Amino acid sequence: MFDSLLDPLLGEGSDPVAAAWHLRQLSEAAIDHGPELLSELAERSSALSQSDPAILGGLLRVLHSSLLKMGWATVASLDSEQLLQVADALPVTAPNQFLLQQLLAMGRSRSSLQSLVLSLRNRPPQQWMHAAQVISPLMQRSDWPVDAIYPEILELLQYPTLASPILDLASHVFRTRGPSRHPAADRLPMLNRLLGEVVGRLSRFEEDPRAFGEDVPTVQATLAEAVALAVSLCDSLALIGDASSIGKLNQAIELRHRRVQCEAAGALARIGQESGKQRLLELTTEPAARLRAIHYADELGLGGQVDEQYRSDTSIAESEMALWLSQPQQMGVPPTGVEVIDSRRLLWPSFDGPIDVYLVRYEYSFGDRSFSNVGVCGPTTFSLASDVANLPLDDIYAIYAGWHAEHDDIFSVAADQFNAAHIRTMDQFQRHLERCGYQVANRELLGFFLDEQAGVFTAVREGTGCVVVTDGLETIEQPIAGRLRPLTPSDLLNLYKGRKLLRTFNSSGPVD
Repeated sequence: MFDSLLDPLLGEGSDPVAAAWHLRQLSEAAIDHGPELLSELAERSSALSQSDPAILGGLLRVLHSSLLKMGWATVASLDSEQLLQVADALPVTAPNQFLLQQLLAMGRSRSSLQSLVLSLRNRPPQQWMHAAQVISPLMQRSDWPVDAIYPEILELLQYPTLASPILDLASHVFRTRGPSRHPAADRLPMLNRLLGEVVGRLSRFEEDPRAFGEDVPTVQATLAEAVALAVSLCDSLALIGDASSIGKLNQAIELRHRRVQCEAAGALARIGQESGKQRLLELTTEPAARLRAIHYADELGLGGQVDEQYRSDTSIAESEMALWLSQPQQMGVPPTGVEVIDSRRLLWPSFDGPIDVYLVRYEYSFGDRSFSNVGVCGPTTFSLASDVANLPLDDIYAIYAGWHAEHDDIFSVAADQFNAAHIRTMDQFQRHLERCGYQVANRELLGFFLDEQAGVFTAVREGTGCVVVTDGLETIEQPIAGRLRPLTPSDLLNLYKGRKLLRTFNSSGPVD
């Protein structure tokens, strides 16, 4: 049934330019027919090896998506041999191959899992996050035979992208399914040696981040992989509980990275080392490590020694912001300072009832330079890149409420996507702004807010450059001239939306 749709996508004569259109057609046709598409691809495996890798990456996305929409039962019924046949036929450079491996994991049968180990051995994922996605279905279900993959899968610890997910799965199995020994216990000498190696790498990174690469994405990806492996190793060694690991864990606890410190301290404490217990309690005072340190202290029976002030809602909010900022995809390191500057109980977009919302100011000091801003915690943990610290508190709440709002009738259209009706509406808003003394420079966005519309412009008023939003009745402006991180047009539209949302939701006053 897919012959006419696959012909333009497979083989040496495929057209990359037309591929997007053909893939969209295939995606629509594959709805409720994922198994048939897999069978067709298996039959055409010889053509796969001669096809454009980028097109194949899109094709794998279509297959994966169509099967997931049909549910776990459908995926579990797939022929693992067909999945393996397709995987083996792909060019090595084809992206998204890990999606086939995830389908094998979702199958959860002995044959499917054995095929998974074989596929991972032949083609380990290129990124550890992809490897984690492959393994994740086995963390979500317990109806699969552990001996179908352990101990064989431990041979794949040699691959950096696979080591952390494999160890995390082994520890999860040990915790939840109760085998008498940790599945990786027989590899203890290797685990100790591996922890020493990754601690050495992280130590070199702390001395010179360029040791992980010359560009920021490479450094972040390499750091995330190394930290994930260090955390997984500490957790595994803690559960194995052998004294031979103490030396390497003591090395890990000396790293400056708070997550690794916390995991190493927790592992040492679990093994019975007083130094680990003491460091774990010390880490409860540090926002970036507090939540995890308190959890481990409670788990190990040390909760009574944690100062109650660090369990307060304010302390938890500060910790959540520091932890979020410490993630590699954000700042990558904990802030120098963090403090809740205001909190309110509000009705908030996407929540049925009132919730506590916290505004958290944070700061980074870099020698003679500093950086600060205000983020939000409670409904979510997030901080805008633009500087909102000088806005009134009401507007800081509003800009985050507008950013967080999700609704089919709340959206925006960029200027380069305007149609004739959009242009007429923006003409009206521009004339209104000109009557109010603005010299419009550019049209930026047309926002749709339920049954209302608002236009966002960059403009000049009284000699000052600004970004301004208006619906013809309410107008909000923010200066952009001379600002290092001024509000963007999207930020200002979020402020406009947030003001309306919070006024509507909380019009009767404070929420109990």
